[in-house]
Amino acid sequence: MKNAWDKKAQRYGRYTSDPDTLEAAMFHLMEEMGVDFSDKRVLDIGCGTGVYTLHLAQKAQHVDGLDISEEMLKILRNDADKHGLDSIHAVHSDWVNFVLPDTLYDYALSTMSPATRTPGGFEKMSRSAHTKIYLGWGDKKGTSLLERLFAAHDSVYTPPNGAVKLRTWLEKNNIPYQLREYAETKTRIKPLAKAIESYSWRLEAHGITPDPKRVHAVLEAYRNNEGDVVETVTNDFNLIVWGK
Repeated sequence: MKNAWDKKAQRYGRYTSDPDTLEAAMFHLMEEMGVDFSDKRVLDIGCGTGVYTLHLAQKAQHVDGLDISEEMLKILRNDADKHGLDSIHAVHSDWVNFVLPDTLYDYALSTMSPATRTPGGFEKMSRSAHTKIYLGWGDKKGTSLLERLFAAHDSVYTPPNGAVKLRTWLEKNNIPYQLREYAETKTRIKPLAKAIESYSWRLEAHGITPDPKRVHAVLEAYRNNEGDVVETVTNDFNLIVWGK
């Protein structure tokens, strides 16, 4: 898994101040839910290239950005330097082996990270900070392309519905939480070569060795008149806040 994320780093999303992004919409929802990062200590779990981390650092006193991929963290450090943000500390570790400090963080944030999709991951996150914020996929993640791609490799595509698992865990443990739902439909258009690279990586990230011929055969059904691969995806996001 680590190698898969290292390979993805250069093609992964980067921080942007554009107001018309999912990140901007999520921070707006957080404000509505009473979240205020001003002068706080924050842990960003599975921070990647810092898509959310750099937003946090503009208000927080200190942000620990934790990720398993050193290549992702290199981009985070470079972007933080470029934007003059010196309150970020990049931590190279997986979530299981990360040692929580003696003092709780004010906030712990996890945004669609595979690090926090199990009861053990939820429990550790719950212990890490006074207030926990989780953004994950809910009940739906519609993508026929991935379903056909996984089927072509004798596997079944399972949407990474970590938010559903988290809600179940919170309710089982009688922990109250706030929930906001956010849905979006987006269309991705990629040249064939880039699509082959991207969707092969998706298989690798799930522990599946891509078969180039099978990948190409599936993508052929999604090419438009210009030869690009077109995928329409429906995402159902859950923003969950619990704790103080």
